[in-house]
Amino acid sequence: MSLTFRQVDPSDEDFRARWNARVAEHELSLDIEFLRLLAGVESEAAYYFVQASDAAGHVRALACYSIAQMRVLRFVPFRVLVMGGTVAAGKAFWFDVDALDFASFLAAFEAFVKAEVRCDILVLKEFSPDRDEESMRSMAKAGFIAQMCYDRSSLALPADGKMQSFLELLPSKKRRYLRQVLAQGQVANLEVEVHRRFDHLIDAVYSLYLEVNGRASEARTPALPRRFFAALGQLDRAAQMLTISQGKRTIGFGLLMQRGEKLKCMVIGLDYEVSRELQLWYQIVIRSIEHALNSGCTSVDLGSTNHSMKRKFGAEREDIWVAVRHRNRLITRLITPLIRHFLSTIYRPRASALPVVDDPA
Repeated sequence: MSLTFRQVDPSDEDFRARWNARVAEHELSLDIEFLRLLAGVESEAAYYFVQASDAAGHVRALACYSIAQMRVLRFVPFRVLVMGGTVAAGKAFWFDVDALDFASFLAAFEAFVKAEVRCDILVLKEFSPDRDEESMRSMAKAGFIAQMCYDRSSLALPADGKMQSFLELLPSKKRRYLRQVLAQGQVANLEVEVHRRFDHLIDAVYSLYLEVNGRASEARTPALPRRFFAALGQLDRAAQMLTISQGKRTIGFGLLMQRGEKLKCMVIGLDYEVSRELQLWYQIVIRSIEHALNSGCTSVDLGSTNHSMKRKFGAEREDIWVAVRHRNRLITRLITPLIRHFLSTIYRPRASALPVVDDPA
């Protein structure tokens, strides 16, 4: 099948309906408003939406990508295309699986990029070996370098929406520990609030976020700018902020996104002076789960760090891979060690080895 990609205005109502139903429905941080907000605060990146039609004019594929200038090892400049941008998670594309396979989608998108987009490096994400075996095989044949970069933890919630039912699903040792965390919060008089609008809280919480981001050693990405939090806090229903306070002092928060029965934990912030004493990390996660249960959610995306700790909540782990290639296959082979080093530096501690899938060629 011959596909023709073209750039589209994300304000177009037909496109928005397709995107929300086929892409944003599966990953909350790929919501159009969220992506446009990112585009507004990431001065170094520009975001674009495209769709592909067949010869009969039927829409068969959708995608969003960002273009940014990056330097590898501080001195090698590259113009990089990232599917979905550097912050948003999930697959920022859709194709009609009844009409074409991933290899055909990828070939059409690469042809569009070659003809219409000025870039050096293509980055496609996210892929899981368990769910995307065929796609990863197609990318390897197309010359992409595939590498496991981080994991994601997800949690299924009981249908009755009760915390007691959730705790009963856990082994007794984990259940007892989380009950102790909840009791500790009550003894310490911790106050939990969920704010639909939270731009007035930025002064209190942004420094807590920078503390956590600065200490991150896995799946670390550049800190989101303060103006991003402020802008997100002004939007109705785009996100919520769960705060934990002691007296008049905000000591922790979780940035949450919710749509229907899904809740996603984006980032957190902690006051490290009291975090260990009050088990703040666990307080934020358990209270976020409690909020999800009260809101009728059936699943929680707990993000891409600290899976060993998230197992205490019964979270399931999924390894997430990204695929990278230069527009020129020969150059891809020449700079493969550089690309692998760059990915490892971004996503993992330097000492951690990563399993890789080599180009069969």
